[in-house]
Amino acid sequence: MKDRVFIAWSGTSELALRVKHILENRCNYKCFIGGNGTNDSNFASVGDTVLQQIKSCNQAIIIFQKRGDGLISNNLFFELGYALASYGLTKVHCVKLANEDLMLPSDFDNSFVEPIDDTDTDTLVEGIVNYFLARQKLSVNTNKMYLINNRYLIKEYIKRHFSEQGSKCSDYELAQYLLFYTQAAQMFDDVRAVQRELQAFKQAYQYNFSNELTISVDICLTFFDLYSNICIDQNNTAFIDKGVYRRIKEKFNSIDLDIEDDNTGIFDEWAKVFICEYMVFATDLFLGNPELTEERKVRIANKTIELADECILRIEKLQAVAPIIENNDHIGLLSLFKSYISEHKFIAYDALGAEEAVEWLKRTKREKASLRKHFDYGTIDSHLSENLDMEYNLTLIKYLSYSDKLDLDEEEIEECVEEIGEFLARTQNKVANNKFMEKIANAYKQYC
Repeated sequence: MKDRVFIAWSGTSELALRVKHILENRCNYKCFIGGNGTNDSNFASVGDTVLQQIKSCNQAIIIFQKRGDGLISNNLFFELGYALASYGLTKVHCVKLANEDLMLPSDFDNSFVEPIDDTDTDTLVEGIVNYFLARQKLSVNTNKMYLINNRYLIKEYIKRHFSEQGSKCSDYELAQYLLFYTQAAQMFDDVRAVQRELQAFKQAYQYNFSNELTISVDICLTFFDLYSNICIDQNNTAFIDKGVYRRIKEKFNSIDLDIEDDNTGIFDEWAKVFICEYMVFATDLFLGNPELTEERKVRIANKTIELADECILRIEKLQAVAPIIENNDHIGLLSLFKSYISEHKFIAYDALGAEEAVEWLKRTKREKASLRKHFDYGTIDSHLSENLDMEYNLTLIKYLSYSDKLDLDEEEIEECVEEIGEFLARTQNKVANNKFMEKIANAYKQYC
């Protein structure tokens, strides 16, 4: 079940009844109409019935219209205030007739009361429905690293979405939340548990999915398929086999073509960034396959660079159309993605023996240092901060191995070694059974 929608009205209940009919029969919402059929003030009051209706819902449509006496029902303003306090501004959708002269409080008349074409009743009803549906396509205006850090919030959204309790967000918003939930699964190292959760979610409700929700779930499950098939060789190098690479590439290419450009919301921009970043990751993993011929390695390395450049363009487009700065996503999730892309480009250029590898190694170090600065111990879950810290120190090891090409002097080398030593001192009880920590520890010994 989608959201439960409370419809408040003034004037006549005809519009509310017709909007309810369309939303329930065409769009799978559950609607409750406040008041009574005639809006007679002798019989319709803001009592327990209306308050219970509002409490049981997640969104509200407020229809401003004159009564027979030329006034607006006072109850409507009470219901509006109660709904705003209960749901928040983005979940309350206020409309009025474009050609009706209403006296509304100036504080909100021009701010969030939408005039709807009332040429005829059919046009008016469709206009109200379309306005409501368009408002479902909202950006998730919360810092994405905050959501990743508090992934239980998203878990609750998934659990509630098709329950009898009613959802806590629209399909369009949930489609975005799922992408961030998948990133959280990777960073918290519980990919298999979340994979099972989303597989069960899809199996139970896929026939009720919107197009965006279908795309999002498919992106997530394809990534989990990729992640679950990563192999590690004796040198601790991660790779995937050619069958996995071919399957993942075909799935992501197909999903990418299904994404519809949307001028209302920004799901499409987020989805394209996630798909491209995951494809860079998959191609980089395939580059590490020990069975590749030298000729094919060159092709795959160049493909990694090509996809990485495309991902950078997609990130820039997302930053241009979304409230990234306001949410600080440019120093959060997008900064994390940039660090991934920089590292993939470094690995690809390194495989080609190209001079550009040094520049991308520098960028990788800068991005990971920035992430560690903004999300250090005490600001986010310790597991996440430790992972960011570990990734930074893995980059420091590679940085030291390039000391000649980077023209590092003895002081710079010593500072890097000291940083690694301090990291190992903080995490000394976590070296065992962690291949990456062991790699850092072994490299540190070589410089001491």
